[in-house]
This record gives sequence, structure tokens and C-alpha cells, in this order.
Amino acid sequence: MGLFSGDIYAPSLAATTHLNVILPEESEDVWPLEEGEPRILYLLHGLGSNADEWPRFSRIEYFAKLYNLVVVMPEVGRGFYTDMATGPSFLSYVTRDLPAFVHDWFRVPTARDRTFIAGESMGGYGAVKAALTRPDLYAGFASLSGVMDVAEMRGWVEDGTWDAMRPDEMTSLFGEGPGVSQADDLSKLVRSRADDADRPRFIQLCGTEDFLIEMNRAFSTETEAVGYEHTYMEWSGAHNWTFWDVAIQRSIQFLLGYDPHDAPLA
Repeated sequence: MGLFSGDIYAPSLAATTHLNVILPEESEDVWPLEEGEPRILYLLHGLGSNADEWPRFSRIEYFAKLYNLVVVMPEVGRGFYTDMATGPSFLSYVTRDLPAFVHDWFRVPTARDRTFIAGESMGGYGAVKAALTRPDLYAGFASLSGVMDVAEMRGWVEDGTWDAMRPDEMTSLFGEGPGVSQADDLSKLVRSRADDADRPRFIQLCGTEDFLIEMNRAFSTETEAVGYEHTYMEWSGAHNWTFWDVAIQRSIQFLLGYDPHDAPLA
């Protein structure tokens, strides 16, 4: 298994940023379930973390080897995978600069049918937003405990209910409030893609003790109501790595065509 860590210049950010890439390789430590040309998974981090969180806190290296995946883990700070109202263009970085860099440097496949995106919490929001904004890039996407209603979250921040972010951050990210624009609203984005014949496949997962569970349930119901069929899974778990380590394996199984309800966990 090769884990490459380094810094790259991102034109959309006009800055250097950190990147981790896992490349599966032959060895005697894991016997892969998938063979041939690897698929690629863009894997996004959460608020307050960075590109190192997935290698540090999950078994993503093992899953990459088991399922024959190139896993690309970018870093966006607290940027919510958004082209900020007053700040860098993080969505453009993830959907434009990053695929070009990964292809040029690591020679990984770029075909849509072999490319997926996933993330947890803020990264879950980012994965859904990227896939629905650029459905031509991804065959499927996964949200793990995602912030599915960023306008509601903005309300929590601005009324002091949730102190993990500041009101001025919301303004920098999404412009003057209240609410957010259509480009940043996942409900509007999923509605806009519901009738697309070749829309990306979608799995959504959340723990029943997660503080975002009601937001996730509401988004799942709304997604089905507008005609965007997807897989929704929940089980006992909180907003933490105990849940996400299982959820990312279930997500990978779904994206690769396994039944995530019945496939055995490693």
C-alpha cells in the first residue's frame, strides 16, 4: 500500500494546500476482493479537521487495498467545500484542480463510471454538493452524517445554538443571510437532478444518536419525494469515528455495486 502525502498548488485557491493519496499495490497483507484497474474515491474531511483525519482515525488504507481503490484526500480547512462569497473557491478546487492534478501525477483513471466521492459531516455536505453540481464527474456519492441543511445549520450558528462556528464565518462562506443560495442548498440541488436519467447513485448514512440525525432523515425523505431514488441507512451510533469507520465500508460496498445491507463487513 502506498500512502503519498505532500503539498500542491491549487489555482482555484491561489495557494498551496495539503493532499494525501492512497494507492493500492500488490502485497501479502491483504487479499483484494476487487481486481484489475483501480477505481478512484475522493474522500472529504469534516469541520475542524484536515486531510490526515481519514488515515489517522479509520481503516481507509485497509479498505483501499481490500476494494482496490485509489483514495484521494484533499484539505479545505473550514471552507465547507464552497466557492466562498469572500474567500477561496474550494468547490472549484475539488471538482476542477484536484482531478487534473491526480490524473497528471498519479495516472489514475478519469472515467466517470470509475469515480466516486464521499465524506463525513462537513465532508458529507461537500460530497453531495460536488456530485450534484458536477454529476458528469462521479458515478456515485456518499454522505456520512452530512450537514444536509446548511441553511438550518447557519441558523444554529447565528442564534447561538451551536458554537462550533461563528456568524462571521457564515457570511464569508455563504454571503449575507439569512439562508444560502441555490448553489449551496442541497435540497435545491437534488431537486434539480431528480429527473436526470444518468444521475449519480447516492447513499446516505447517519447514526441514530448523531445530533444531525433529524436533518438527515428529513433530507432522505425529501430526496425520495422529489424522485431521486437513493439508499438510506441508519443504526446506533454518534457523530464519531466508531460510526464512520463502518459507514465508509458500507459506502464503498454500495458504490462498487455490493448490497450494503447484506455484504459482510471486514
